Amino acid sequence: MKRIICFILVLLTVSAPLCGCLSPVSLDVYGYVISIGVDRGKDKRYYITFALQREMQESNTQTEGGADILACEGDCLDEARAELEGRVPYSLSFSRMNFFIFSEETARRGDMADFLSITFDAEKIRTSAVAVISKGKAYEFIGGLSANNDANITKLQTAVMLDMEKNGMVTLMSVSRLFEAVETGVFDYCAPMGRMDPEVITDMEQKKAQAEGKDPLEKVETGDTVGGLKSDMDGTALFSGWIMTGELTRDETAYLNMANGEFKNGTVSVPFDGSRDEGTVTVLLTMDKMKRSMISGARPSVVVNISLKAGVHKKPVGLGSDEMNEWIMTHIPGYIEERLAETFEKCREAGSDAMRFGTDAVKLMKSRREYEAFDKKEFINALDVRFKVEITNTDKLMSGEHV
Repeated sequence: MKRIICFILVLLTVSAPLCGCLSPVSLDVYGYVISIGVDRGKDKRYYITFALQREMQESNTQTEGGADILACEGDCLDEARAELEGRVPYSLSFSRMNFFIFSEETARRGDMADFLSITFDAEKIRTSAVAVISKGKAYEFIGGLSANNDANITKLQTAVMLDMEKNGMVTLMSVSRLFEAVETGVFDYCAPMGRMDPEVITDMEQKKAQAEGKDPLEKVETGDTVGGLKSDMDGTALFSGWIMTGELTRDETAYLNMANGEFKNGTVSVPFDGSRDEGTVTVLLTMDKMKRSMISGARPSVVVNISLKAGVHKKPVGLGSDEMNEWIMTHIPGYIEERLAETFEKCREAGSDAMRFGTDAVKLMKSRREYEAFDKKEFINALDVRFKVEITNTDKLMSGEHV
């Protein structure tokens, strides 16, 4: 028994070193980059901005640590990183990267192809990261995200996901989808567009005024935007290959998502053109189903059938439930069909297959030769698209009556 016990103790002593961490690293050795901004440089090709996750020491504040900002010029990502790592007492890690933010100028000039030619595995950047296009300078957009001091990139992530799910006015595609779109050549990438509004009165500005005993809304005037971040999402950038060629508004983005089957919920306000001049009817739309039927031929055509459920949020005063229901069934489908067609035409004018009809076309191809001969631009220019919308009114009116 003593020999057995001694053997076990020796075994535990020998195996103990094998149970530790492999290549343990102190937490303060790395600065974790969570967003990279890319602008055109003055003396070098790019002006590159890194937003780093900054964690606070207090308990339960890790998600409110804000971000440290580093920026410099460089002809590529590696050059900028080497330049900045010489100024800070830590190495930069991209393992927590969430967003590439390109200025509209770089996106329209095709710089994304060069900048994203990095080896993602070597840099430990996840291809699930999302490309965002800033209407102004990328560094200004990143600055707007940090204007609240306690705001970090996770808040932007949450805002974008909620915007897409609740309003349908944001489209979200990972960088891997950009590579797929360019390599296959059968559809085009879309990126959320962001903007920075310097006039927004942030939460932090209100807190500062309160701490000084002032009215937090003292300087607010009608028309000012109060609360939230200075940077937000404001539409969709359309691409043809690597190059940005156009843009959609937030409303148009919702119709783009409908055509792609990615719309979940959103509201639509339609002018009421009946005998009562009472403004608009607002309905909450929920996607039920979407089906696309492609027909190949001398001129390819596709029919997009969309089924939506509608709930009334606002109606003209005094309008009865039966009359309201009839109006919705008569006017809402045609209104949405027109908006869908207008959005498709805007994509077509930009030379962009943002609705990804090319993916439906290749499914009908019978040979590799036919696939290799596929010309996306020629296909989109010739495509005849028809949208058919069906509405089911399932909600209760404001009066409480069931439709």
